[in-house]
This record gives sequence, structure tokens and C-alpha cells, in this order.
Amino acid sequence: MRSIRTVLFTFIFAALFPAVSLYAAEKGDCESPQAATDLRHCSFAGRSLEGIDLQGSILDGVDLSNAKLSGCNLTGSSLRKADLKWAILTECQMEQVDMTEADLFHTTFDGANLSNSQFTRANMFGANLNEVFAEQADFTTAYMKDIAMEESNFNRSKFVGCFMQRAVLIGSKLRDSTFYNVVLTGGALENSDFTGANISNSLLNGARLDNANFSESLLQNTRFNNAVLTGANFSRAREIPDHLLKMLNDENIEH
Repeated sequence: MRSIRTVLFTFIFAALFPAVSLYAAEKGDCESPQAATDLRHCSFAGRSLEGIDLQGSILDGVDLSNAKLSGCNLTGSSLRKADLKWAILTECQMEQVDMTEADLFHTTFDGANLSNSQFTRANMFGANLNEVFAEQADFTTAYMKDIAMEESNFNRSKFVGCFMQRAVLIGSKLRDSTFYNVVLTGGALENSDFTGANISNSLLNGARLDNANFSESLLQNTRFNNAVLTGANFSRAREIPDHLLKMLNDENIEH
């Protein structure tokens, strides 16, 4: 068991010198993993680790497939290229976690705190992020086909270059978020809030936008062909493409 003084020193050093301290962490015990340790030599596949505290740990490339981690604390940890296929991370604390290029195939994050976390180039096919708090998260170029993201907070988050075909974002907050060059074809966006969002060069063909709020959003070069707009709000939206203007006028929708 590591002393309180050792753990406290590790976190203070990490706060001051994050790039150095993370990879200076001591080698951890795979059977009884602790916070702020290097666990890259471990496998936790299929393990039941509910409520575990692994704050500030290094888990790059680690096999966590089918692991049960509900209620865990992974704040400030690194899981770059980790394997979390089918893992359960419901209600976890995961602020400022680096999951760059992680395999999150059908991973469940429901109810988790993912604020300021990094999902760049992650495989998130079929993942569940329902009722999560994920402000200022970065999903740049993540593969997010068939992802479920209902009733969540993604305000000020980045979805640049994401493939999100048939994504479900019903009732989610996406204010001031960035959806540049994104595929949301067939997406379910009912009752979602995109106020002030940048939704440029994207595809929302066939998407359900019932009662969604696009006020003050930027819509330059985005395609909405065959989208359902019933009750949607486009007031003060900017750079509305001509085909969408016609759709709004035909349905007497404010813009």
C-alpha cells in the first residue's frame, strides 16, 4: 500500500509537471491496482473492478475489454490505444482522460463525467454515452456510427471529421459545439440544443430534427436533404444553405 504522502506528492508533481510526471509513475500491482501508477504491463480483461480509484494512472494499450468498472475514478488517467470493447464504465469520474485511438466498441459510459476528455480517432461504434456530462470533450475524427448519446451535456465539445451515421442525440445539449465535416445522416436529433454551434460542411440528410434548436448556429455548406424539421428553431441561424431556406419557407419555420 502506497503511503498517503507518496500519493499526495505524485498528484502535486503531476499538477505542476503533467507531461513528465505521468510517465514517471511507479510500476503498479496488476492484482491490486492503485491510483497514479503505471499499469501498462497489466491486463484487466473481464475483471470486476467496480468503484476502483485509478486517478492519474497510465493504462495505454491495456486490455480492459468486458471489464466492469462502474463507479470508477479515472480522472487524469491515460488510456491511449486501450482496449475497452464492451467495458462498463457507468457513473465513472473521467475528467481529463486521454482515450486517443482507444477501442470503445460498444463501451458503456452512461452517467459518467467525461468533461475535457480526449477521444481523438477512437473507435466508438455502438458506444453508449447517455446522460453523461462531457463539456469541452474532443471527439475529433472519432468513428461514432450508431452511437447513443441521449439526454447528455456536450456543450463546447468538438466533433470535427466524425462519422456519426444514425447517431442518437435526442434531448442533448450541444451549445457552442463544433460539428465540422461531420456525417450525421439518419441521425436522431429530436429536442437537442445546438444553439451557437458551428455545423459546417456536414451531412444531416434524413436526420430527425423535431423540436431541435439551431438558433444562432452556423450552417455553411451543410446538407439537410430529406431531414424532418417539425417544430425546429432556426432563428438567427447563419449561412443557411439555399435548399434549407426553401425547406424552412415551405414549412413556415422561423429563421
